Amino acid sequence: MENPVLTVRELHKNFKELEVLKGIDLTVGRGDVVGLIGSSGSGKSTMLRCINYLEKPTLGEIRLEGEIVGMIERGGQLLPASTKVLSRQRRRMAMVFQNFNLWPHRTALENVIEGPVVVQRVARKLALEKGMALLEKVGLAHKQDQYPSQLSGGQQQRVAIARALALEPTLLLFDEPTSALDPELVGEVLGVMKQLAQEGMTMIVVTHEMAFAHEVCSHVVFLESGRVSDAGSPDHIFSRDNEKTAQFLKRYLA
Repeated sequence: MENPVLTVRELHKNFKELEVLKGIDLTVGRGDVVGLIGSSGSGKSTMLRCINYLEKPTLGEIRLEGEIVGMIERGGQLLPASTKVLSRQRRRMAMVFQNFNLWPHRTALENVIEGPVVVQRVARKLALEKGMALLEKVGLAHKQDQYPSQLSGGQQQRVAIARALALEPTLLLFDEPTSALDPELVGEVLGVMKQLAQEGMTMIVVTHEMAFAHEVCSHVVFLESGRVSDAGSPDHIFSRDNEKTAQFLKRYLA
């Protein structure tokens, strides 16, 4: 692939004696929507957290638009990146968590503008205009003055998506964004994500929503016990040609 947004090579992650990731390779092109599927404990969330260095990989290399994540090259050596460099890299691949992680003492709009104002030093007036546009985008402009406790779970997650978009990231990472939601609220969040995909946003999505993976993702990766067991187009994955993939999908599909 020419000029990929993200490349992951031989990614390993150990927690003491427990080896969670056992050599993951992944290439993500611009505009790709990659779905990560697999059983609980297969390493999906750990992989996502390693990509943006919320967890430091044990081994392997991650590059975002050619730049090594978490490390800098100096004098022919790889050295740990400074906090400033790592913070800049993380802003380019904003993450949406399953439990929203909104500031409870800030309104929906204040949550959205926090990053641009505090981290990126964007003028408050400009950040407010942009924040309102993003709330409009996710269908919540009328909730701008509401606090997280006054919002449904689906609304909170849509605010979280707007907050991530406010950083103007190159890549959006979603860690099971609907798993904490009541079933009737899942659709409103997936609808926003589907719209982002149609607009060409590059995304990696850890998900148990198989219909979303089939219909929206351009590429699906099936993780099993810390390894890539199967990968390819949604049509390939959902054809169930791989016996292990087929066994996994039986839990979700008739």
